[in-house]
Amino acid sequence: MNKQRLMIVLGALLALVSASCERRSVDDSAITALVKSKLAVDNETSSANINVDTMNGVVTLTGIVTTRANKEQAERIARNTEGVTRVINNITVETNGNHAGMSASDLAILSRIKTRYVAEGVIGPEVEVKDGRVTLTGNVENPQIRIRAENIARATSGVKEVNNMIEVSQ
Repeated sequence: MNKQRLMIVLGALLALVSASCERRSVDDSAITALVKSKLAVDNETSSANINVDTMNGVVTLTGIVTTRANKEQAERIARNTEGVTRVINNITVETNGNHAGMSASDLAILSRIKTRYVAEGVIGPEVEVKDGRVTLTGNVENPQIRIRAENIARATSGVKEVNNMIEVSQ
């Protein structure tokens, strides 16, 4: 979709939200759509690698970008969106090129898995994604964490298979 069309869609969406949300706050799905639209038309952000989730006006950004400026710009865009009460910026900056050449869908899968690991306190696993196939390596403290890491990966949208090679430290 070219920028002009996207701006028209964004304008229409803003008009719709404004008309339907007189004195009440903008609903979470509308906030998510607005933030995603703004990211898509911004030249400084790599929106394909940024996920946006909203709950009660709090926007959580996750994903992988190549510069700190991209991360900061994504946060500014989210923060300056109507209805946003707070922004949690969990975007990872990876300048070392480890993910160069990865498809956008594999990057999104990687980001979702890592975000869940952080949220659930799963520490130790290393994650690789290629064509929707996830390989887990590294060391964890106990078998329960190993199983939890695999379950999170399997439950992640877009994952085709999981190869769990995580070792349990004794």
